[in-house]
Amino acid sequence: MSIRARIFALVAVFAAMALAITALGLVTIAQYRDMIGEYGRAYEHTYDIERLNHLVSNVVMESRGIYSARNQAEANDFAGKLTGNLDAMELLLADWRTSKDPDDRARLKTTEPLVGKFISVRRNLAALATQRRIEEARALGLTDRADRIRFQSHLDGLVADSRKELTASQDRTAAFNADRTITFLLAALLAIVVISVVSLWLIVNFINKPLRHLAGTIIGLSEGQLDTPVPDTDGQDELAQVWRAVARLKAHAIEAEAVIEAQREADRQILLD
Repeated sequence: MSIRARIFALVAVFAAMALAITALGLVTIAQYRDMIGEYGRAYEHTYDIERLNHLVSNVVMESRGIYSARNQAEANDFAGKLTGNLDAMELLLADWRTSKDPDDRARLKTTEPLVGKFISVRRNLAALATQRRIEEARALGLTDRADRIRFQSHLDGLVADSRKELTASQDRTAAFNADRTITFLLAALLAIVVISVVSLWLIVNFINKPLRHLAGTIIGLSEGQLDTPVPDTDGQDELAQVWRAVARLKAHAIEAEAVIEAQREADRQILLD
């Protein structure tokens, strides 16, 4: 393997680790988006039920205002506010009817009959109030008291369930955040360790050691140590090409040394003759 290929391999390891962390990030974002959506739905459920419960409490208070009105103008004012709250309740039910959320549909199924009766009775009560029939309105309220208490108890149960759902969603989101924080930290540490180990292994075994061996051989030959061994290699990478060049240089140096030695011997023979 050439030095360039080894460097590319090292870069490939970096890229693979980066892609792995990126993939984990994308999966985390998708899962977190789903959890935020779940939390948003839980929050909307809680808000809708709390709002309905608030509207019911307002209607009850306006009804009591009618019972204790000091004059007809006051009774009409309370009746108008009561009617406005009832209209808001019907709008909320209409939203639940068009919702595709299965929780909204299930909640509507159990709550709509109770809400429908509550609205019907309170509209009649408001109508009696505007007709100056306050005593009849008070009697109607007393008659409906047991059903109203049952309805509010049902709403209290829905409120408690929705709050539990919201709390559970918050807990799951918090646990997910904590878990993914640890996961990303461990992934980052693992990536650093893997990249460091692979980098050092490649550098030491495929770059540093071969280059030091090559440098030592060239220095030995340059100092006249022609017995310095040169590995016989038929590879095609950069180091193999350099080794072949060094082998040729060694061969030429040996030949040159042989020629010089022969010349010396010839000169010595001439001097002797």
